[in-house]
Amino acid sequence: MNIKKEIYNVVIDSVNNSVRSSVRSSVNNSVRDSVYDSVYDSVSDSVWDSVRNSVNITIAEYEY
Repeated sequence: MNIKKEIYNVVIDSVNNSVRSSVRSSVNNSVRDSVYDSVYDSVSDSVWDSVRNSVNITIAEYEY
């Protein structure tokens, strides 16, 4: 009886650990994605504007 209980406990622990780790990784991935998206969105507008302006200025300088 004790051996069956120990085997059951080991199986339950391993299942719990795998479920917990998969949930943790999916939560980490979604949090990482949302943070990356928000940072990218906020940075990209200003960065792309400045890059576009400097490229336009450089092109205008070459044209004249």
